[in-house]
Amino acid sequence: MSIMNEPFLLSNLIDLQEIDNQIFKLEKDKKGSESVIRLMHLESEFNEITKKIQIQKNEIQDYYKESDNIATSKKSISQKIISIKAKLEDQSLDSNDLINYTKQKESNELQLSQLETKLNILNRNNLDELNEINLLTDSLDEIKVDLIEVSKLVKSEWKNIDQKLAVYETEKKSMLSNFPQKAQELYDELKSRGVDVIAAYRLDNNQCGCCGVDLTTSELDLIFSTEFQQCPYCGGILV
Repeated sequence: MSIMNEPFLLSNLIDLQEIDNQIFKLEKDKKGSESVIRLMHLESEFNEITKKIQIQKNEIQDYYKESDNIATSKKSISQKIISIKAKLEDQSLDSNDLINYTKQKESNELQLSQLETKLNILNRNNLDELNEINLLTDSLDEIKVDLIEVSKLVKSEWKNIDQKLAVYETEKKSMLSNFPQKAQELYDELKSRGVDVIAAYRLDNNQCGCCGVDLTTSELDLIFSTEFQQCPYCGGILV
């Protein structure tokens, strides 16, 4: 509603209140929509499972240390075997070198087999803990997929809400700029005090439309005799 070049009326504050109501509703939706609540729940689940995985890993940290050592040794031995095989392909090798390299190859292959057996035993001894970590990791991967999907949905919702908020904020700014200075100051003062409903019509049974308090006839007479007709209980403007 534009009030440019129109006389200021207290009912104009009710129009302003309607804009505030829409802004409040949009801000509430932004903080507490179903998608936002779902996102918060997923983030909580993600953090909780991540914490459980870390606890499980801490409990078998010796397993990971030994497993890493075995993996490092296997890699080193495998590289030696590759190198030895390359030498064995040399047709110019004499019989002594051939026997020597063959024994080195067999020795390294035996070490590699022993390490594989050692790793199998290590895995078997920690099977329950590893299975639990795998189950938790699978759950975490599923949550990640949902998190991405819901995050995109929330981002889209927030973009639409922000666009609507910008329209209402512009309308509100325009409306306020056409209010008398005293009315602008009153609005700012009420908002700074945390008054949610700055203006409303009187309800049935002489109730304040801003706070719902029952008003006596004398209180109403006093209210309507003042410039901005403010309720003595909430400070809201009674029209």
